[in-house]
This record gives sequence, C-alpha cells and structure tokens, in this order.
Amino acid sequence: MTLPRAALQRFRLRAPHQRLQATVRLWCAICSKASRTFGSEDTVLLEFRTAPALEEFAAVVSAALSTHQPNRRQRDAIEAGPRVPLLVVAGPGTGKTTTLVLRALRFTFVDGIAPEDILITTFTEKAGREIRSRLIEWGTSLRAYLIAKARDAGDEEHVRHLTKVDVNRYIAGTLDSICEDAVRDMREPNEAPPVILEPSAARAVLYRRGEVWSELQKLGDPFKAYLGRYGFSGDPTRNNGEATEIVRTIIDRLVQDRVNLSSYAAPHTDKVFRQAILRIKERYESHLSRTNQMDFALLEQRFLDRLVAGRLPRSMQSLHMLLVDEYQDTNPLQEAIYFELVLRTGCSMTVVGDDDQSLYRFRGATIELFRDFRERASAELGCGEPQLVCLEENYRSSEQIVEFFSQHIGNDPDFEPARVILPSPLQRRVVSTSGHAGIGVIGMFRDDPATLAADLADFLHRVFRQGGRIPLSNEDTLLEPILPADPGGDLGDAVLLASTVNERGRPFRGQPGKERLPLHLRQELETRGLKVFNPRGLALRDIPIVQQFLGLVLECIDPAPSPGSRGVGQQAAFLTNDAHDFMDQWRVAAQSMLTFNSRGPRGDLLSDKVDRWRRFAVHGRDSESEWPVLDICYSFLPWFSRFQDDPEAQVYLEAITRTVAAASTFSGYKAAIQRDEPHRTRSINGAIRDVLNPIAENLVAVDEEIMPSVPRDRLNIMTIHQAKGLEFPLVIVDVSSDFKTNHRTQRFKRFPDEESSVVLLEDDLAAVTPVGPARQRRSGMQRTFEDLIRLYYVAYSRPQSLLMLVGCQQGLQFRTSIKNVAKFWRRDESWAWVSDPRLRPPPVDADLLPFIRI
Repeated sequence: MTLPRAALQRFRLRAPHQRLQATVRLWCAICSKASRTFGSEDTVLLEFRTAPALEEFAAVVSAALSTHQPNRRQRDAIEAGPRVPLLVVAGPGTGKTTTLVLRALRFTFVDGIAPEDILITTFTEKAGREIRSRLIEWGTSLRAYLIAKARDAGDEEHVRHLTKVDVNRYIAGTLDSICEDAVRDMREPNEAPPVILEPSAARAVLYRRGEVWSELQKLGDPFKAYLGRYGFSGDPTRNNGEATEIVRTIIDRLVQDRVNLSSYAAPHTDKVFRQAILRIKERYESHLSRTNQMDFALLEQRFLDRLVAGRLPRSMQSLHMLLVDEYQDTNPLQEAIYFELVLRTGCSMTVVGDDDQSLYRFRGATIELFRDFRERASAELGCGEPQLVCLEENYRSSEQIVEFFSQHIGNDPDFEPARVILPSPLQRRVVSTSGHAGIGVIGMFRDDPATLAADLADFLHRVFRQGGRIPLSNEDTLLEPILPADPGGDLGDAVLLASTVNERGRPFRGQPGKERLPLHLRQELETRGLKVFNPRGLALRDIPIVQQFLGLVLECIDPAPSPGSRGVGQQAAFLTNDAHDFMDQWRVAAQSMLTFNSRGPRGDLLSDKVDRWRRFAVHGRDSESEWPVLDICYSFLPWFSRFQDDPEAQVYLEAITRTVAAASTFSGYKAAIQRDEPHRTRSINGAIRDVLNPIAENLVAVDEEIMPSVPRDRLNIMTIHQAKGLEFPLVIVDVSSDFKTNHRTQRFKRFPDEESSVVLLEDDLAAVTPVGPARQRRSGMQRTFEDLIRLYYVAYSRPQSLLMLVGCQQGLQFRTSIKNVAKFWRRDESWAWVSDPRLRPPPVDADLLPFIRI
C-alpha cells in the first residue's frame, strides 16, 4: 500500500523523540479495520456503504439541519480539496462562519478525519465560542442523521464508526488560547506552567518593572514627543498612562513584526529613544522570565520557537486540517506559526477573511498577508498556487443597505489596487438575498450634537415605544414601520457606532472635556425612560461609583489624618502627580459617602465597616495574619447595589477585581495587607502601587465582553471595532457629530492630511522587519485612507433592516469643506454627492444622496 504524501511528510519532519509514536500511528493507519483508503487528494476517504459522497454532503446538511443547502460559492469552499491551501474571501453577511464550520464537518463525516485532528482558530473568544457551539450542535445532528440512515440500510460498521465520533473534540479558539494550552502541554517534566498576563496586568507590570517612568524622567519632553508620534492624536503624551500604552504597542510590534533588534538599535535619528524602548523591553521581559510570566505576544513567540525546534504538543501531533478565521487581521508572528504548523504536520490549510474588513492594523494586523496569501503560501510551503473562492451572497441586509456599503467600498478608484486581486472571471461583489426593503438607509443631520441627541432620542422612542413609525423631514404623517414587527424587540436591537465612544473630549487646562454625542444621548434617553449601555464612555478612574468604591478601599488601608490630606502610604508610594490627584478625588468621594454613613442590608453602618479594616491595617489588631485586598473590596458591595443590578456597573466591578487579582500574581505581597510590621507598611505601599495606581494612571480598561449578552432594554453604544462580526436590526453610525468646522486636530478622523500614527510606526520599522516591503507597496497616505474606508465599510455592513447615518449637518454643505471619507469623499478631493463640481458653490444634490433625510 502506498502511503499518502502528507502522512510521509509528517513523519519526516518529526523530531527524533517523536518518530516512534509516529511510526505506530502510521502502522495503525495501514492496518485499520475501519475500511479506509487514502483518496486521490491525500485525504482519508470513508468507504462505508452509506457514507456520504462529497457531492452529496450539501444535501445531507440540508436534510440533517432542516435548512436550505449552501449556495454554489459556499459549496465550492466546503468541497475544495486539501491538496493545496484554500483562500476564502468572504464579504459581510455571506455566511463565513457557516462555511467554515461545514468545511470542518465535511472533513469528519466525508473524509473520516477525527474532530481532534482539526484545528480552527478565531480572532475573538466570542467567535470561538460561536464556532464551537455550531460544531457541536450541527455535528450532533449530522451524526444522528447519518446513524439513522446507516441503520436503515443495515450498515452496522458505519454505525459503529459514527458512534465513536466525538464532535466535542474539535480544537477551536483564539490563537492565544491555543498557544497557551500548547505551551503548557510542551513543558519539560520539571518546568512550571507559565502565568499568562491579561493586557491590563501586562501594562501595569511594564510600567513598574520595565521602569517606563524612569525613562520618561531621564529623557523628558523629547521622549514624550517621540512616543506621541505613535499615539492616537500625534500630540506628546500627557501622562504616564498614555506613555505606557504607546510603549506597550511598540514592544508588541517588535515581537509581532519579528523585528531584527540589532538593526533596530543601529545608528538612526531616533537611536536614543529606540535604545530607551529596548531597555524597557529588556527589564520587562527579564522580570517576566524570573517570575515565569508571559504576555500574549511572548506566548506566541514561545510557541513558535518550540515548533521551530521540532516540538509539537500532543494535541497537534496528528493534525490533519488547519482552518483560520479572520485571516486579514493576522500579524507576521501568527503567520509564521501557521506556516510552521503546516510544515511540521503536513496538514491542509484553509484561511477565511475579508481584506475590506481589516480593522486592526493598530494592533499589528498586516492586511498584506491576506492580500498576498497565495504568493506567500506557495513560497513558504512549497505547494502549488492556493485555491480561491469568493463568497458573495449576503444573508444579513436588505438590498438598499448592501448597495450602500458596496458603493462606499467602491467609491474611490485608488482603493481598488489595495484589495485581493481576483483572477478572471471572478468578480468582487456582494449581492443581497433579502430583497428590497421599504426603507433601507436614512440620515439625520442637525446643527449641533445636543440637538441631534434630542431628535435621535425622539426617533428611538418612536421606534421602540410607539410602534416603530417615523416621520419624514418636514412632515407630520407617520410612515410605515421601519423595523419588522417583533413582539420581542427592544432597544437592544439598536446600536450606535462611532470611531470613539468617549462621552467627553480630552480635558483642557484643568477643565473637563466637552460633552460629546454619547453623553448627550444618554441624558436625552434617560429623560424618556430609556437607558444606554456604554461602559467605555468614561475612563475607569473618572466614574463616580468607582471613585467612591476605591476611595473607601484607600481610606481603609491608608486613612488620611484629616479631610483633604493624604495617607502616609500614599505619600510614600512614589506616585506621579496625576495618580495623586485621582486618589485625592477618590478620597473626597469616599469621605462624602461616609458623611451620610448609611446602613447596609444587615443594619451595620458604613463607618463601622471602615473602622474594622482600619484596626487591622493601621494597628494590626486581628487574629488573622493577613487580609487580601479583594476581601476588603467585596466587603463594601452591600453598600453598592448598582454593582449587583446595573450592567455597566458590573463591568466596572469586574475591571476592579481583575486588577486586584492580577496584582496578586506580580505584587510582592500578592495584593494582601499584612498584620505585623515591617511587612504591614510595605504591603500597604505595595497595594497602593500595584492595585490602585494602575487604575489612577489609566492603565486598566473595562471588558464588556464579560456580559453574556447586552441588556435588551438598553441602547448599545460601541466603537466600530467592537461591532466587528456583530449584526443588529438597526445600526446608527455617527459620521460627523464632532465635525462642525474643518479643524486640523480632527482631520485624521475623517479626511487625513498626514499619515496616521499606525502607518508611521509601520514605516519606521519597515527596514528591520521582513514584512516591510509588502506594506510599503502602498504609500503611507494610501494606507491611512484605506484604513478609514475599511472602518466605515464595517460600520455600514452591520445592519439587518435599517442603516441610519447621523451627524452635524455642516458637513453636508460643500462650501464648508469639511471633507469626510464616511460621506463618500474621495482621496482626490472629489465628492460623489455633488451633482456639478463646476458650480460655485457646488450644490449637494438630494437625488445623489444614497439615503432618506429625516
């Protein structure tokens, strides 16, 4: 019998200590009694009498799942052979996840590959849960259908085979989670499992152990200006939190872009600052190594290093199929991992994604890896040219919505060369299967954000509390319902998307930032008995309930001798002025709460609870030798009912407790207050420095994904990045509520006049990273505009029934020159909504507006 090429390749590439196991597996494959033979395309094809043939699988899926058959393009992707890699370009709403799951199930039920030998990676944990859920649900139904069919035909051998198929054993999840499991599995006998730091904890460790503050003090304003180049606005960093976040980004890119560090440190105009970054990186990574900790970038690097050394985790030693979701957001390090897995195991590779929906360049995502996948895979894997399938039938949105976002992505001719080049006769298009809707796209534009918020709140109240009917502009007559009648519908069916969801702008000269649309809308909806869900609207340190809560903790472990003063521990903790200012605010909030001195549910006074902890922290009076800070936090929950009842507050509480728990992994006293001196004073200083200071320095972000679902009775307010992969019946996109004038400081959000900070970092690293030439095939300004085009393409493709554009109406007047990519302005400064640009001023033609104004 001739063994398949892929199996022999897997055998040849294994490390010597794995070859005995590989030999046993290959011999078992030869002698198997399951009546299997290797197919013409190096797969194991089932030869049971009632096993479905490949061309029958679509019909089997339809019958087993009681659904329509996959469309022609989906079938092309599901049925494509595994001899060479497969690239699936999947437009929005075209059933990407369905296709990915059915391709995995096809390999199990048609080709006979065990679920545990199929690996699927996803971009987010939520997507991973969704794919696992479908694999189990659909796999169970398929198996039951095929078992019944085999029994009816008397094919007991096939029945016995199917009963052994465990659909719970597919390997599916984010690459980070899979790397974590693999690295733990690949440990030496005497090697302890690493502790993986979540991002907020990693930032806190970087700031303290990497001594970011030290380099800021040493190099001063020039270093702040250097870091500011890579920040959101391009301005010099204003505090340690901003500086640490940017340093974190640069260090991650050094790892993810596989930068040659010797070349990075070579003579350069920014050599002094680059060397400072490398010093911080070295101190940070040395600390992690000593304490057996890793961040996610280092975790992926560790996994790749072990793969290159010939070590495979047990779960991947018989890997047959690798399927990668959202490949357009892959970085060079992750690409290297995928290619190395294919080379080490001989598995087949399938990648799915959409270059038009790539949003994460700022996290290191390299869209060029997706755009050039066929060439890169052929070169790196030594295989033939990968197959290409384009999914085009949109099952999500109405015809008008699909036409709108298709017009947007095709509006600027200069964008086309940045996309995946399709061989003839393939075409890049998305077609709606939902047909024409009564109303598909509408727009609401007003003079200022406050007026816009009031009218938008009225609109939402009409839709969700008054039968879903709206008036057109200057009309009192109510039109037909804009959303399908749904007795279970509520405000949670709508979402407001924006580039940022901050409720206030940046503070200026000690004054709070200006109120933005999310805050105005929150206030207007509350007057109408409606609520929003926007836990990212304010920084954690600025939220009143968080200030009260943390102020109580601070007053317990480090009481101020008098109102308006600071505790001894806070003064001794070497904090920045910024951190001191926020802790002072927290103390004031807590002292105000203590003035009312309310009782808890059990009748105990708040002051008594605070005094109980003070007796321990200040005087060491207790039978216990230590008390965890987390216990102190939990003891105050009875006085904060919002932490138990309010979804936003629950997200805040999770962020606080996550910070405390993370500090217990790296803080000297494990985030616990000691009873006896000198450890009591030191542990208090440690708690202030490692638990409270990261929040005061704005190093801790909330994680709203802890909520299993967004509350149904609240309006979701999300960034466009957060909404990636989601869909809603009603999507409201803020395209211009911040743009009343053509001010230079906000042009980067709408029509850039200089390269973005993300592109600047890419170009600065281009000469020292292998992917530099691929990125620089497009100029910096081209990449900057392309990112903005893709951002709003994702926003416009989220709705199922209705898309609504909102903003200030000054941007609809050509004479104001408030150019905006979201409003179909092109990079050459032409505008698709102007009928005759030769007129002065050129009028915006209502007939050219691709939406109905209300």
